Amino acid sequence: MAFLAPILPALQVIGTVVSVVGTIQASRAQAQAQRIQAKQSELQGRQNALAYNRQALQVFERQERLAAMARARAAAGGVDPFTGSPLTIQQANALTAGREMEIARQNAQTAIYGGLAQSQSLQAAATLTQQQGLTSALSTAGMQAYQMSRTALPNTQAPAPVVERSSLYVPDRP
Repeated sequence: MAFLAPILPALQVIGTVVSVVGTIQASRAQAQAQRIQAKQSELQGRQNALAYNRQALQVFERQERLAAMARARAAAGGVDPFTGSPLTIQQANALTAGREMEIARQNAQTAIYGGLAQSQSLQAAATLTQQQGLTSALSTAGMQAYQMSRTALPNTQAPAPVVERSSLYVPDRP
């Protein structure tokens, strides 16, 4: 083991550098994963919004079919489809469809905003993760440097002065 003594400080430095670089790379990788999740959240919000818009379109198309059927039945029965009960049925159907479409539009907006909020939250977390990784790496480097300075330097306290006494006796002068 004595043969390692001269290279021990170099090994400590190498170990510290590897630890610091590893910490920084790990935090960058984690931050990158969070940024990817942020993009996915934003895209998921947009996909959900498209699904709600598609639902609103289906409600509109259903309402158009119902109105056409009500007009056709009224006309087949010899009734004016644009007055009286046939018109009231069409208006009721349109009102219900309008409410459903509005709910679908609001859900689409909520999906977009929800995806964006989640995305922003993950982006902020990614930035924080990267900053924490750098702080941790710098802390590790600082602690290792301090430890190395404590072990590499001998005790710096000044030794007690040595008083030499001569063998000759010199009397004090009056």
